[in-house]
Amino acid sequence: MQLTYRGVNYQVSDDRATVVESGATGRYRGAQWVGYKAASVVPQPNHTLCWRGVVYQTNGEPVAAAPAMEAPILPARQRDRDPIAETHRHAILKSLEHRLNVARTQGNQDLINLLEDEWQQFA
Repeated sequence: MQLTYRGVNYQVSDDRATVVESGATGRYRGAQWVGYKAASVVPQPNHTLCWRGVVYQTNGEPVAAAPAMEAPILPARQRDRDPIAETHRHAILKSLEHRLNVARTQGNQDLINLLEDEWQQFA
């Protein structure tokens, strides 16, 4: 069968699963209802997926642990050359400076100490 969705044409096969009555019956809005189920179990594909770093399979079987990939560590001079990283760093330092000024205005010494420690990490 030829179908179209948002201007994209695609084919759908007319293969249908064989169904049999399940034995469940009922009444819905005054009409008789009969339940159906698949005549045979349809095998599902097995996929190996990863969610938040945890690898798993859709069939429930355990997955052998894969070696963890480490992020490449760039030399300091190469990190400093990245203009996007530098722009981001300057934005963080500007925000940190503003937060530090507000903490000094409020006289919150604990927050001042924390923000100064954070400033030292970026320096």
